[in-house]
Amino acid sequence: MINDNKETKICKRCGRELPLDKFGINNGYIRSFCKDCNNKYHRGYRHAKRMQANIEMYNTDISMQIQRKYKHINSSRILTKAVSGINYIARGEKFVSLFDYKNAWISSYGRIIIKDNEGYKLLKGSYSRKDKELYYILDKNVYFKTKKKWGYKKVKVKASDLVIQTFIVNYDMQNNTMVWHTDNNIKDNYYKRLYPVTELQYEAIKKMYDNTGTVSEEQIMRIVNSVEYKYKGWNPQCFKRTYEGKGYLGTNNVDCKSPEFYRWTNMVQRCYNKKIHKYKPYYKDKSVCEEWLNFANFRIWYREHIIEGAKVDLDKDILCQGNKVYSPETCVFVEHYINTVFEDRSTKRRIVENKEKQYETYMTVLNKNISFGTFNTKEEAEKGYVTGKKDYILKLADSCKGKVQDCLYNAMVNWNVEVRN
Repeated sequence: MINDNKETKICKRCGRELPLDKFGINNGYIRSFCKDCNNKYHRGYRHAKRMQANIEMYNTDISMQIQRKYKHINSSRILTKAVSGINYIARGEKFVSLFDYKNAWISSYGRIIIKDNEGYKLLKGSYSRKDKELYYILDKNVYFKTKKKWGYKKVKVKASDLVIQTFIVNYDMQNNTMVWHTDNNIKDNYYKRLYPVTELQYEAIKKMYDNTGTVSEEQIMRIVNSVEYKYKGWNPQCFKRTYEGKGYLGTNNVDCKSPEFYRWTNMVQRCYNKKIHKYKPYYKDKSVCEEWLNFANFRIWYREHIIEGAKVDLDKDILCQGNKVYSPETCVFVEHYINTVFEDRSTKRRIVENKEKQYETYMTVLNKNISFGTFNTKEEAEKGYVTGKKDYILKLADSCKGKVQDCLYNAMVNWNVEVRN
């Protein structure tokens, strides 16, 4: 439609009256749709085509789909009945330390033990009127920017969240905001009966349960992996394992120049890049846990634990001696010098016989010699080295108290020199 004397046309798609130069020409005829609408149509078509291809890729690539997995618990984190004196409610119950909380252990059944001046005791929780879930009040170790030191603040934490965090592999922490309890029994917090899910997945599982009275694990996992129940904005391309064949972004919102992205790519590369292994062979047997192969998961942990402006290393084996896996249960940020003291490859152990036939004992850290004394026999020198390094670590820990997370301080105080040397 060309208006009289105006050289305009009304777009049949958006209804706007626009100058003719806002329309394309096809075989000498002015198009019915304006250029803006035409571009939007083609962009939408291309996007839909790409999405369909990505969905087909997702449906055929098993590595992109979620598996039901449980975490390996390091034995050093387990509180035994012999130590706590607290009876188990079932065979196989485990109490595992919570690094971010003060003297607290979470059970595989959702119970919590804390330790105070009177010893070990079960912590009493309370059920919320809103969601009927069990909650605890715990002291969380946090960094206070105004004081520039680590301390504690009381927080309310859901029992099922702590159980999932400790015992279950959560592939998508950013979007799994709900918890499905087997048989919809909210008071049952046994880890094998909990499922971290999105809101849409929770609604689909609950609907199936309400209709049939039961939902099997197979049915739950089918819903979890179904494209139909993915969250709004889900993009299968973000779950393609594109980094060293292992890592994936897990989100559309990624700043590739951010410090957390640099840390993540560096961590994945050092574990899985064969070129790096040629000049750093000590990383060949190291790995990244399933949760942290998702960058979005790593970013959540990073932002909660990093101190802005701090120059620190991401260490994986101070909290758990001999550990070879990067994970939220084993990693901590630590100053480079402190980290180096605990690294075998960086800390050189020296016992040297001098002209007087005595044995001088010292360690070298960043090209600095730290003497532990002179001994008459090699056996005495060996023991002197262990004692000397232990004392050095204790003094180092004391100088760091309040400046580092308490879990790092405790790991330093309890460090077994003989294990690593």
